[in-house]
Amino acid sequence: MAGALPSLPPTRRGGGAGGMWAAAPLLLLLLPLLLPLLPRLWRRGAAPLEPAGRAVLITGCDSGFGHLLALRLHRLGFTVFAGCLCPGGEGARRLQREAGPGRLRVLRLDVTRARDVLAAKELVLSHLPERGRIVFMSSIIAYFSLGNGIYSMTKAAIEKFCDALRLEMKKFGVQVCIIQPGNYARSTKIQPPVSAEEIWNELSEEEKAVYNKEYVQERANFFNSILREGSTNGNEVVDAMVDALMSPAPKARYMVAKLKEKALVFVCALFPTVVMDSVLSYALSKVKLA
Repeated sequence: MAGALPSLPPTRRGGGAGGMWAAAPLLLLLLPLLLPLLPRLWRRGAAPLEPAGRAVLITGCDSGFGHLLALRLHRLGFTVFAGCLCPGGEGARRLQREAGPGRLRVLRLDVTRARDVLAAKELVLSHLPERGRIVFMSSIIAYFSLGNGIYSMTKAAIEKFCDALRLEMKKFGVQVCIIQPGNYARSTKIQPPVSAEEIWNELSEEEKAVYNKEYVQERANFFNSILREGSTNGNEVVDAMVDALMSPAPKARYMVAKLKEKALVFVCALFPTVVMDSVLSYALSKVKLA
């Protein structure tokens, strides 16, 4: 007579199915995060958009990233409307020389002047009625303030404006992207080193009574040290802008920064405000006010 087969212990019986069902709640939580990625992953394999017949309006082309991007897109085959503060200035003339005759047109564009903005809009619409993407230049400084409150506030404002605009423009099929560079001060050379003496001389007597000279010197040294650490490879940022314009599935945000800069952004988002305020205030100034 054949012996009976031993039964599995209760804890082992159906263990595979039990493990699957135990993981089900986690999978359900992750599903809303993973589903939006599927169309993007599918479109990533698609060919980039063809530049022929497409136009791009770029602000700030006198120097910096705007200047580099205008030349890159022109070489790729785009029609480029390059907005400059001073069309007759050295930056605009250099841009025109480097691009040569063809599809690059320099125009006066001061984004703080409504007349310039309206004229640029009419010019672009007269050449190409449909505008399909909007790319904004922000910065990782939008996540925290490091010695330049006005600059970080403007970048934070751009971030929130783009978040609202991106949702609003979806119904029109217009995609909105944000570029978030780290420290590329040595690449753009827009900001020269600051002089503590010049800053002190420009302060009013009331301001001098609040901020002593040692404090101004310490802040100037801190700011200049940041400038010296900046990356010299501005093409990394231009690559991200080109991808935002040509990719069949552009990202909402392109963070182009060093690993330690990305880590700082992550830490700022993770830790409570009271903790980060203490850390940043200590790092920003070790000099006490009089």
